[in-house]
Amino acid sequence: MTTTPPLTDNDYRALALFRRTLRSFLHFSSEAAGAAGIEPQQYQALLAVRGAADGTAMTVGELAEELLIRPHSAVGLVTRLEKQGLVARERSASDRRQVFVALTPRGLELLSGLAAAHKDELRKAVPALRTLIERLDGASPLT
Repeated sequence: MTTTPPLTDNDYRALALFRRTLRSFLHFSSEAAGAAGIEPQQYQALLAVRGAADGTAMTVGELAEELLIRPHSAVGLVTRLEKQGLVARERSASDRRQVFVALTPRGLELLSGLAAAHKDELRKAVPALRTLIERLDGASPLT
């Protein structure tokens, strides 16, 4: 069995900077969602639905799994998004217990703008994150 070497001061600095970089991105995300008139979790739900494997819809249960929330919380989230006209529910033709969630044109438009802003922000954060990961791997010390 291999043992992990003890963490160095550089490791702690890199971990702290990595966490700060992630928190900074999450803060940006929260602010951007709020400026668009939705909650951060609503943005995450829209993104999850749009990013579904088939690209068109996902079940409420799949959304709960994707967001790491309980199914009843996903139902409430979908209800709020539906009231805002951002998603629509559709019952499965083969299994009436199964409910699919799909973006409406309004939801897709809102998501498109937010996702583009997030992509730009990530583009700025990636070099710093890459450097921090390399430092954690021992490739270079923090200065």
